[in-house]
Amino acid sequence: MLDILEMEFKGRRKEYFSNPLRFPFDVGDPAVVEAERGFDLGRVSHLGWHPGMEAADPPPHAVVRRATAADLRAQQQNTEKEDSTRRIAREKILAHQLEMKLVDVEFQWDGRKMTFYFTAEGRVDFRELVKDLASTFRTRIDLRQIGARDETKRTGGYGVCGRPLCCATFLTEFKPITTQMPRDQFLPLNPSKLSGVCGRLKCCLRYELDVYREFQRQCPKTGHPVKDEAKGEGAIEKLDVIRRQVNVRYQTGALEKLSHQEFLEISNWRPEMPRTECICTCGPRTAAAPPPEPPERDEEELPAQSRTGEKVTLLAGGGLGMQSGGAEIQVGADLSVPAPTAKKKRKRHRSHKKKPPAGASGPDGASPDKK
Repeated sequence: MLDILEMEFKGRRKEYFSNPLRFPFDVGDPAVVEAERGFDLGRVSHLGWHPGMEAADPPPHAVVRRATAADLRAQQQNTEKEDSTRRIAREKILAHQLEMKLVDVEFQWDGRKMTFYFTAEGRVDFRELVKDLASTFRTRIDLRQIGARDETKRTGGYGVCGRPLCCATFLTEFKPITTQMPRDQFLPLNPSKLSGVCGRLKCCLRYELDVYREFQRQCPKTGHPVKDEAKGEGAIEKLDVIRRQVNVRYQTGALEKLSHQEFLEISNWRPEMPRTECICTCGPRTAAAPPPEPPERDEEELPAQSRTGEKVTLLAGGGLGMQSGGAEIQVGADLSVPAPTAKKKRKRHRSHKKKPPAGASGPDGASPDKK
């Protein structure tokens, strides 16, 4: 772990350095390291590589030694000179009429280089300015153009949350922030509320973005039509990511708040469902309770007078026998059906004769009604 050290310099500038001699360092210890041309002094901010920052090749520069008290005094003298150097540089910029803003000045520990950080709307031709600064300070001059986020990172400050700026405390790199991110988190597109101290979109808009997008992939989009048999038609009004709820607004004005799991159980929504297809929430909301079983009765414990029902039997000689209240009653001992008489048979036989069709004449040419 001590083979690689992360060093921090002024303005939260951080670089990796190798530690070939394996000096024992702790976080916060000062150390003298190699620079591009000379030596610089910084403090240890991390032991080893950060996760995901491992490199196949070792860093180009190495740690020279631990910083002594004399080294720290030389660094303090350079810091005191920065205020006067910044004032002179601003006067030179005005004299050359350049559209640029000087942000900060950084001295290298050995005094062989001075770095000027500035911001500008576009490209600036500062060749004459570099010559003027080099003749004034008699050292190597380096001008670096930075963005608005880097400017705020070097100057520091406090956000609307009341805490120190993220870029000035723990952020090591700036990731792109787009206007789609607040839309995915259902935030109003108000520039005054979404912009940070630097005037750009806040870096914290990315912190919870993955949670919002993952929940939205599991739910329908807002405005998706919904139909319920009892409440009628409606639409998805809101997705509450914090409570993990789906709010449905019906045309009657009723608002229904369903948990994500309940919505998936009662609806036929699926991720590939098109926006134009209506979601049906006709599924069972609660499991139907089984009907209660009637209590069991013990007939032996009931009195004879309270027993209901009669016993009916078919007698051998014909008729019915009924037993009720301990008494036997016989009804209709003779249930034989009498045979039909001959007269009835003749009438029945005549009734089955085929009648001639209406309007047909008899043998003498007269109709049957007039015969």
